[in-house]
Amino acid sequence: QKLYSCYPCSVYRRYIRRRIYLFSTYLIMYFFLFSILFYYHLLTSLKQTPVEIQSFSSSRIMYVIRTNSKFYEKRLKYLLQTWILLVNEHTYFITDKILPNISYNHIILTEDICGYEKHTMNTLCCKTAHDFIFFQRNLKKYDWFCHFDDDQYVNIENLEKYLSTLDFNYPYYIGRNSWSNPINRSKQPYPYPFWFATLGAGVCLSKSLVYLLQPYTRNISQFVNGCLKENYHDDIYLGFLISAYLNVTLTKNFRFHSHLEKDFYNDKKKFLEIFTEQITFGFYCSYYYPKFLPNLYESHLDLCRIRTLHCLLYPHILE
Repeated sequence: QKLYSCYPCSVYRRYIRRRIYLFSTYLIMYFFLFSILFYYHLLTSLKQTPVEIQSFSSSRIMYVIRTNSKFYEKRLKYLLQTWILLVNEHTYFITDKILPNISYNHIILTEDICGYEKHTMNTLCCKTAHDFIFFQRNLKKYDWFCHFDDDQYVNIENLEKYLSTLDFNYPYYIGRNSWSNPINRSKQPYPYPFWFATLGAGVCLSKSLVYLLQPYTRNISQFVNGCLKENYHDDIYLGFLISAYLNVTLTKNFRFHSHLEKDFYNDKKKFLEIFTEQITFGFYCSYYYPKFLPNLYESHLDLCRIRTLHCLLYPHILE
C-alpha cells in the first residue's frame, strides 16, 4: 500500500528532473549559439572599417608618385605597405626602372629620356613633365590629379574629404607654399610676384586646370625648355605657368607637409593633437620624422615610423 501510493510521486520527480535537465541543456545550447552569433557580429563589424576605407579606391583621384629605383627599399616599399594599398589601382609611378610589385601599366620609365637620377633642374623638370602624360591619358577617368614624392605619407581619407568639398570643374591649384613670400618676378612676360606649391608636400590639380594646361604640357621638351628658359625648377615653373598664363592662384592648404618642415615633428604635444587631421606627411629618415611615436614594429621594419603612423590612423586595418 505504502509503496504503491509513492510510485506516482517518484515518477513525477523523475519527470521534473528530466524537464530540468532538458531545460538546462537547451539553455546551454542557446547560450552557445548566442555566443557564436555575437562573436560573428563583432568580427564582421570590425571588418567593416577596411571595407569603408577601401571605398576610397573608387574615388576619382589619380595619384602619381615620383620615385627612383635606388629608393625602393629605403622609401617606396613603406608606402606600398601602407597608404598606397588603399588606392593601389589609382596610383601610378614616374621612375627610372621597373619596380617590384608594381604593374607595368602603372609605370612610366624616364631614364632614357631624363637621364640618370640627378637633382638638377633639367632632370626634375623632365620627370615632372611625365606627370602630365599620365594626367592627359586619364582625363576622362579622374576628376583630380595629385603628385606626391616617395618620402610622403598620404592620409587618403582626409584628402578625399577635402577634395569632395571643391568643384573639379573649377581650375584648382592646391598645395602648400614652402616659402613665406611669393616669388618676386620683374621680367616679361608677367612681371609680377606669384606663389607656387612645393611638390615635396604634394600638389593636386583639378580636371579643369589640367585641361587648361594642355597647351603648355603637350610634350616633355616643351615643359623642360620652359623651365630652362625661365630658370625655374619644376614646381616653381608649374606655379609660374598657372599664375602667369592661366591667371589661377594657389589654393593654400597647410595640412600638406613636406620634409622641408624641420619643426613639424619637434613639438610632440602639438603633433599628437593635430596629426589625425593632416593630409600629407613628409619624411626625411634619420632626421625629420616622428621619433616619439611608439615602436609598433622592429626598427629595421619601420625606419621612419610610417607603418606606425598608418596603424594609428587606421587601427582596424589588419596587415
